[in-house]
Amino acid sequence: MFYEFSHRFTPCLVDGNAENVVLSRETKATTVMGKEYVYNGLLSPKSAIELGMIIETDVSFLVLTMRTTVERDKYCSLLKTNALVEVQRYSQTYDALYNPVGGPSFKSIEVGVKCFVQYVSAQLRMDEPGLLATTSYVLVLQTTVDVRKPQDELLLSPDRIMLDGRPYQVDVVDGLKYPNLLHVQLSEELR
Repeated sequence: MFYEFSHRFTPCLVDGNAENVVLSRETKATTVMGKEYVYNGLLSPKSAIELGMIIETDVSFLVLTMRTTVERDKYCSLLKTNALVEVQRYSQTYDALYNPVGGPSFKSIEVGVKCFVQYVSAQLRMDEPGLLATTSYVLVLQTTVDVRKPQDELLLSPDRIMLDGRPYQVDVVDGLKYPNLLHVQLSEELR
């Protein structure tokens, strides 16, 4: 079936490899979020696509779900990325003799991370009861991004995400909600 739509192929990169995808919008969407950010993608049976990967065309998409059709094509639900963020970690610098140099500060860990960001509204709180009362934004990003759970014993302080030039504290990192993706809850930075 994939090859029957060759007139609708969109060249893309899947994990850096050139492939083709047939993109369509989610037709059952009733919200602006669903209409604008949720897509369907059809890839060939030979595609190396896996859950959590990024498909890059003129925009980028995170692979949320995937199933194989009767013809062995790979049919995916995609989430369009809408932000680039920076991950920062509170850490201490040491000299060659392991003496602290200056005070601890936030250091950039990863820059230009493609992700999906959503503002937490009253409607979202009703739809997702697991959100903390302090959560301002939720992020969906790849598991390859080095953002750590606040409970991590190696952290001096929870990680920070720079979003649109403003710092936000990482409160929850959930790796179970979406396969091979992280669902991160952010609150206003008060440190």
